Amino acid sequence: MNRILIIDDARERAAGLKASLDLAGYEVMDVLTWVDIDAVRLQRLHPDVVIVDGNAPGRAMLEQISAMSAALELPVVVLGGQDDQDSIREAMRAGVSAYVSHAIQAEDLAPILRVATARFAEYKRLRDELKEAKNQLAERKTIDRAKGILMQEYGFSESEAYQRMRRMAMDRGKRLVEVAELVILAQELKN
Repeated sequence: MNRILIIDDARERAAGLKASLDLAGYEVMDVLTWVDIDAVRLQRLHPDVVIVDGNAPGRAMLEQISAMSAALELPVVVLGGQDDQDSIREAMRAGVSAYVSHAIQAEDLAPILRVATARFAEYKRLRDELKEAKNQLAERKTIDRAKGILMQEYGFSESEAYQRMRRMAMDRGKRLVEVAELVILAQELKN
């Protein structure tokens, strides 16, 4: 978590933040304005954390943060944001990992960045777990549908249908869900 990108339209404020980060041992990859942001540049810089100016126009800033957070999967810290619940809630929905609405001191930066990174890692872990659970559920539904087809077409019991698909998967070096998809496809071709 040493590579930082700063996005701030106020050059003087950004220069002060950069100096504080440099003193704290962080590598500031670049200081950009909101109009300088594009996906290619962000990919090339590949920062660990993005710090953005919270005083930028609301909706446009949140849309850019959301796109940035989704594309690069990295923590975003907003400094100097609006101090109201709606702004904070919208920022968090956009993918902000830390939102600081008050003035900060140089010594506050390291803990803020550590919290943002930890919060982002936890969010990513939960999101990955949810995605995996959804995939497992979808696979289970596919397998159950294929078992139903085999039971109806060939009079197998549920256990027999499962064992036949399982054996076929093992014999062919395929995953069980892949065999189930083939059973479903064959049924659809018949109809």
